Amino acid sequence: MRFWVSLIAALSFGASAHASNLIVNGDFSTPNQSGGWSIYSPGTSGWTNANGDGVEIGTSPIYGLSCISAGCQNLEVNANTFDRDYQTITGLTAGATYTLSWLYGGRTSGGPDALEVYWGNTLLTTNSGSVGVWTPNSFSVVADGTSETLTFLAIVTNGLPSYGNEVTNVSLTAAVPEASTWAMMLLGFLGLGFLGFRRSPKAAAFRLA
Repeated sequence: MRFWVSLIAALSFGASAHASNLIVNGDFSTPNQSGGWSIYSPGTSGWTNANGDGVEIGTSPIYGLSCISAGCQNLEVNANTFDRDYQTITGLTAGATYTLSWLYGGRTSGGPDALEVYWGNTLLTTNSGSVGVWTPNSFSVVADGTSETLTFLAIVTNGLPSYGNEVTNVSLTAAVPEASTWAMMLLGFLGLGFLGFRRSPKAAAFRLA
C-alpha cells in the first residue's frame, strides 16, 4: 500500500514540477521601473527587439491598463515603431505539447493597435482591441525541436507606430493530463495493486507445496 501511495505522490509532484513557467521574465517585472518606463537595447531579461529599437518595459497604468502582474509591469511592443519582440525558449522536448498563454491589452490612446503572435513560424492569432482591459489568450503548441521562438509582432495600423500593444503574464508550461485522465490512471494503479494483493496467498501456497 505504501508503494502505491508513494507512486501517486510522485506522479502528483511530477505534474506540479512540469507546470513551472518556461518563459523568462514573463510578467516583465525585471528590471523594476519604479512606476515609470524604460527602453532597453537590444533587449533585457530574456526578451530581444529585432528592429534595433529596444524592448520597452513600463508600469501598466501608464498605458491605461490595470495592475495585473506581480510587479504591475508589462511589455509595450511598440517601443519606437511597429516593433517585433521575441524570446527563444530552450530546454523543450521535441514533439511535446505545451500550453502557451498571455494577456493582451490595447493602449487607451494613440489610435488602433494590432499584434500578431507567432510560435516559431506559425501565426497563432492577431490580437486587437481590448482597449484599457486585459484579454487572456491560451493555445496548445507543439515543440518542433528543443528550442522555439515566441514572437510578438506589431502590425501596421493607422495608429501611432510607437504607441501601443501591451503584453504581460506570458507563460509556457508543459501540458499535463486532465483530471479525468488522472482519475483513470489512479484507478488502473489501484486495480493492479488489488490483483497483486489477491495473488500473493496463492503464490505463498505454491511455495509451501
